[in-house]
Amino acid sequence: MVQSLLEKMRKYSFWSLDFLKGGRVRSHYKDIAFILENYTSEASQNRRDELLHNLLTHAVSTTVFYAPFKNFKTLSDFPVINKSIIRDHKEDVLSSTYMGKNNREISTSGSSGTPFTTLQNKAKEERNTADTIYFKKKAGFEVGYRLYYIRKWFKMHTKSNLTTWLRNIKMVDVTEFSDEYLSDFITTVKKDDSTKVFLAYSSALREICNYLERTGATPIKADISCIIAMSEALSDRTRAQLEKYFDAPVLSRYSNLENGILSLQLPGGGDLFHINWASYYIEILHPDKDIPVAHGEVGRVVVTDLFNHCMPMIRYDTGDLAIMSGENEYFNGAPGFLKVEGRKMDVIYKTDGRIQSPFIIFHLEPYADIKQFQLIQEERKKYILKLNVEQGFDKGQELIAMLKSYLGTDADVQIDFVQGIPQLSSGKRRLTVNNYLKEKIDESLKPQIENV
Repeated sequence: MVQSLLEKMRKYSFWSLDFLKGGRVRSHYKDIAFILENYTSEASQNRRDELLHNLLTHAVSTTVFYAPFKNFKTLSDFPVINKSIIRDHKEDVLSSTYMGKNNREISTSGSSGTPFTTLQNKAKEERNTADTIYFKKKAGFEVGYRLYYIRKWFKMHTKSNLTTWLRNIKMVDVTEFSDEYLSDFITTVKKDDSTKVFLAYSSALREICNYLERTGATPIKADISCIIAMSEALSDRTRAQLEKYFDAPVLSRYSNLENGILSLQLPGGGDLFHINWASYYIEILHPDKDIPVAHGEVGRVVVTDLFNHCMPMIRYDTGDLAIMSGENEYFNGAPGFLKVEGRKMDVIYKTDGRIQSPFIIFHLEPYADIKQFQLIQEERKKYILKLNVEQGFDKGQELIAMLKSYLGTDADVQIDFVQGIPQLSSGKRRLTVNNYLKEKIDESLKPQIENV
């Protein structure tokens, strides 16, 4: 009862404070709901067109970088950019309107490369807050619920005690994971009588499930509203384990720090991801050329952020690959993501040059003697499977045969038994790595992802 009252108080306090500040987050929330829930209407289309036109006009008028495109006719007149381009032209990308203003600095850890920093104006920050509230509510998470946020907590991301109390956040650090730490975590969750949500790296959720399975745990009654996996692909096996142990819907979120929530699976929507068309315009372009691919084909996720006017990110290549659907009734007629395949730099190629789904690696999960695994492509036909296994493991040849059935019968697959797979600086653990840089993809082959 006390927890329920605290949850309501936090929710009331949040919206009351927003009201005193002019109700800007509430206004954004209503705008998001209108655009997404009336996607096929003329009014929704007009609103999306207005947001895009306002951004492009602002960018060509107030930045050095985009000034040469002042005579643009369509979005495709603008170049595709990426982290390196923004980093090299940071001052030129900044809008003169927002220089010297109280902008928010967003920094990524650079777990797969060089750290990356962007700036966001206040309206963008408020839009992100509204996006978060809208999509979490769709997932079953209300403002005021307790959030178990499971990630690596860098100093720049760590919340103060007051902030964590006000926002009802429990910080769980993946770098501390051990049997003792996870035992304490599960005990805390069991004793916590509040309505709660898990937001976690997919790899962290996998480790939690492996711990519960290894210790013979029974299902946990903990009033969990939903579990949201982020940052990495979530296997069907881990999803099923989470549902078994925590009796809660399990959803995947696709987002990044420099933009925000790009898409989210919703209860009842299966594996499809609801794209956030209210705050972004998203294109799927060919993996190696700046041309669109058809619905159902894999391509690069290229984002135009409609609300970052401080540092306009127009046609920003996220470095991720995904497959977009056509119109879908569940999402009010809006296209969604059929799959989010992950980082292009982590994609594994078959020996014939076609892209192999990274989900191939999840075929290793049912092997109880395998504690950790990682598949690395070193050359066109050479692959290394790193395994951290229990003593007595004897399924190596079986795994090699399985991988060759997907990668190609001429694949050279070698196993490297290791003591552990190190985490990235972000706290994530890469399951696939591509050290082989393809010089050219056979143009006669469509880069479609094979089903696994």
